[in-house]
Amino acid sequence: MKRNLVILLSFIALIMVFTVFSFAEVKNPDTLIYATIGGPETMDPHWSYDTASGEVIFQTYDNLIAYKGESLSEFVPMLATEVPTVENGLLKDNGLTYIFPIREGVKFHNGDILTPEDVVYTFKRGLVFDRAGGPMWMLFEPLLGVHSIEEIAVEVAGVENYGDLFEGGDSRGELKPQYKEAMIKVFTDYIDKVAEVDGDKVIFHLAQPYGAFLNIIAHCGSWGSILDKKWAIEQGAWDGKADGWWKYHDPENEKDPLYAIENGTGPYVLKKWVPEEVLLLERFDDYWRGPAKIKNVQIKYVNEWTTRKLMLQAGDADIIYVPIQYLKEVEEMAGVRVTKGLPTLSNVVSMFPWTINAEGNSYIGSGKLDGKGIPPDFFSDIHVRRGFSYLFPYEIFITKIQHGQAIRNPGPIPKGLLGYTDDPALFYEFSLLKATEEFKQAWNGELWEKGCEFNIFYNEGNDVRKAACDMLATYAKMINPKFNLIPVGVQWSAYLKAFLTEKLPIFTIGWLADYPDPHNWAPVYMGSKGDYSAYFGEAYREFARKNVDPLLEKGLKETDPEKRAEIYKELTKIAHDQAISLYLYQPIGHHVERTWVKGWYYNAIMPGEPAGADFYSLTKEE
Repeated sequence: MKRNLVILLSFIALIMVFTVFSFAEVKNPDTLIYATIGGPETMDPHWSYDTASGEVIFQTYDNLIAYKGESLSEFVPMLATEVPTVENGLLKDNGLTYIFPIREGVKFHNGDILTPEDVVYTFKRGLVFDRAGGPMWMLFEPLLGVHSIEEIAVEVAGVENYGDLFEGGDSRGELKPQYKEAMIKVFTDYIDKVAEVDGDKVIFHLAQPYGAFLNIIAHCGSWGSILDKKWAIEQGAWDGKADGWWKYHDPENEKDPLYAIENGTGPYVLKKWVPEEVLLLERFDDYWRGPAKIKNVQIKYVNEWTTRKLMLQAGDADIIYVPIQYLKEVEEMAGVRVTKGLPTLSNVVSMFPWTINAEGNSYIGSGKLDGKGIPPDFFSDIHVRRGFSYLFPYEIFITKIQHGQAIRNPGPIPKGLLGYTDDPALFYEFSLLKATEEFKQAWNGELWEKGCEFNIFYNEGNDVRKAACDMLATYAKMINPKFNLIPVGVQWSAYLKAFLTEKLPIFTIGWLADYPDPHNWAPVYMGSKGDYSAYFGEAYREFARKNVDPLLEKGLKETDPEKRAEIYKELTKIAHDQAISLYLYQPIGHHVERTWVKGWYYNAIMPGEPAGADFYSLTKEE
């Protein structure tokens, strides 16, 4: 009897062990599956300025240098063999000259070998490309002391606007013959002088000392990704010549020859991209650092939360994007690891364009202040902007929707950076009474009497931003039934296109740091040429040129940290007093993955973080 019992118990134990090992078995061991929202806009490093594009380019291209692990201030060599310092003699002339020895034997995905000429071509091509609303301003400032190539062209040619150089004012059309010599000079006298090849080295010549230069070109910034010159030209990218460079400047996204292809030196090769559906990467076995541990990567763009959750639970996804309101649903999930409390260098803002492009624009209804729409200059009235600033329930939103995993900012500078201020006087409070008072003053009382109707936007699949839009619409209707704000979710690529054409009324968007300095924030949200604020319309740009740009310039050039901090605090006060935008929250991040995923680390600058990952660092094993 005892013997039979022992046999039975042994059999049961064997079954239990077998069951445990069955559940512990790693699913799809050679493939990492990442389920997220909002697909890439492009594969071109010089177009890319969104996190979805950036996190793919991060895997397929390399830069000259990279951040060291989780550090935001230490660098390691990448395609360069050394990081320039004064001590090693590669940083000279009081910060005006940077020298990068280029690594030998590095292969591009098509087998071409990296040369210093590829590096020089890359940066000059980026400066020529310089698409509207793109990232190249970050390189123009240190290298040439301006914001764009168009500024140089206008000055050299002696015209008022860049469009004046072209027939019919169309900057993508035919150049007027009388300006050809001036346009060639733009390249030969300016662009061509920023970098040169010296043997196995590349030398950069800066227009001014710029402490953030290494941060700007480091891996994490797509705009510093190194291209294969020969391959790029074969695809139809800039031909490397001074004559005709303007034909390659600011193209339409889908007409950019590098829009949907890549040929980097990174650890993964792009195999397939179906926009807003799936993107497939395959390991590059000739990668100079050695092949990645995981052979294949699938990035699936799944906007619906329940689907992503079930994928994670079943092991059909290894890493997923989890909106904060759903985090509790995965925290106790078997076989899942949740990392919380990750400080982010990002913030989320709802913006008020002072002038909206009304041409063919259904988002503003009738286009009039008649209760069925809004006029294009609706937000140019400060009482409208202040009204909405008092209307948003900041603390309720952070507590209920963000579950406390966020903080408030009074302006564009996130907590943790120089110039941040927590002055209580600069925070708008949630007050329906004050919102009502402001709205009653707007448009000489007509707004309150007639009401308004227009769309407010968020990117589809982003439930947190949807909740913000819903709250704003609800409270607007609560104080005046004639206020009809209609939340609309659109796919990320369409969202960006509508933004760039200045057709969006209130729209909610985030900013992830390009580099950890306040100059990467204040100009973006407030400058006349800012990546966001430049699309607030001419009325705002005129205001910014007079009241904001001089302070931005002063903040950039100031070397004393305390004096710099005061300048950015002054900018925050302007942001508050003018109610330029609705500063919603600065997220506290989290990362969710299956426990069989190993090697993840967090760097706040990395595109897609904290949801995503550096795929090269990962393995799948129990």
